[in-house]
Parts: sequence; structure tokens; C-alpha cells
Amino acid sequence: MDMNFKKNFTKKWKRYFPGKELPIACYYADETHGLDFSPRPVPDEKGYACIFRQLAEVRRGTAKAFYANNLGCAGAKLNLGFDSDTPIGDVAHVLADIERYKKSRADVRAWYKKYPPLKAPGRFIVFKRWDLLDRDDVPQVVSFFGNADTIAGLHALANFNTREEEGVIAPFGSGCDTLVVFPLRELYADSPKAVLSGFDPSCRRCGEPDRLIFSVPWPKFTGMAGDMDKSFLTTGVWEDIKLRCE
Repeated sequence: MDMNFKKNFTKKWKRYFPGKELPIACYYADETHGLDFSPRPVPDEKGYACIFRQLAEVRRGTAKAFYANNLGCAGAKLNLGFDSDTPIGDVAHVLADIERYKKSRADVRAWYKKYPPLKAPGRFIVFKRWDLLDRDDVPQVVSFFGNADTIAGLHALANFNTREEEGVIAPFGSGCDTLVVFPLRELYADSPKAVLSGFDPSCRRCGEPDRLIFSVPWPKFTGMAGDMDKSFLTTGVWEDIKLRCE
């Protein structure tokens, strides 16, 4: 991680998005350099142990590393690449018959055929808030948790330097899928896209009602950071929106 880049982005973020929370970054690694391994969470009264409850501490400033044994949600273990044993038929039963996020088991199987589960490219997945990143970190995805004004600004910035009609996508998927896996798929694309998410009701019940998530693969994020001082963020239109910042 380039410390000068980190410092410069922090200054720009505070200038153009004053009062908004810093993003979190994630990456897969084989070493954690002493990071906290939060214990596997106890499911709540409805049987949920969503990773977004665990990420709340990351957003507050506690860096964490996860692997199969400290992820409380079976879906997170599968989607983040730490479970290669669960049959897709079992997943189809849960998504179609219990959670009812898909109309049929066949729809779930077709979805996983198109988007097969990730195989974790490292022993752990590390999450850190932006201000805690150091030289040893190699971020792959940067994720912002924001209200409508924050998301609107990021959406416009993501489309500033592209001739495509979609600099941002909003695919269907679980919360952890759209937070990490879809942006990872964009890492090596010729024209990587940001991912708008936070629509999964199962993860929404674990966070603030006015927040969505905007995740950016690292190559696109560096481009967006470099464009901030050239973009609409310097205009009177954005100045008016900044007055409403928290």
C-alpha cells in the first residue's frame, strides 16, 4: 500500500465528503500479521449470524481477519470461498424454499452455474478501515457504506471517466457476494466496474436502514481517486450537497 496515496485520498475524502465514514478495504492473504480473529458469532434469536454484524466492528476501527472457522454464516463461508463441500442442491433448497430469494431450485442452480462459488485465493480474508491500512496491505476491494448523497457522489464519480453506459452494476446476490465477490470479478476486467449493493434483506436487517454499499475493485478505485479534483466534486452543485453532510 502506497502511504502517500492513502494520505492524499483521505484528504480528498474529507474535503468532498465531510463527515462521511471512511471506507473499508479487503483482500485475501496467507498471513495476517497479528490481526484480530473475532470469535465465531452466536446466532441471534432467528438463527442468523451475518458477517455484516462482524463488519460493524471493522467500520468502527477494528481490523479483522476471517476464515472458515470464525464466519458464523454458512452462506458467507460458501460465497467467500472457504467451503467447497456444501452441495449446491442444499443451497438451492435454502434460497428457494426457506429464504425465498429465488422462485425455484432450478433458478438457483442456473445462477450458480453462471456464477460458481469463489475459491478463496488465500488462507484468510482481511478487512481494515481505510485509516488503518499500512505498507504491508494489498487492498483488492474498497467498500463505502453511505446514505443516498454519498452513493450518488460515488456513482457519478465512477462514471466520470468511462464511455460505457454502466460504470456501476447492481447484481443480484447475497450481501457478502456483492460486497466482495462481484468486485473481485471486476479486478482483471478491461474496464472494471464498481458494484452497488446492500439490497439483500438478510444483510439489511443487520445494518442501518438508510445505508447502501458501494464496492470498487482496486484498479477502478485508484482511477476514481485520481479524478476527484477534476470532476463535478469541485462544482457548485456538489457544494450544495456538501451542506447536507452529516
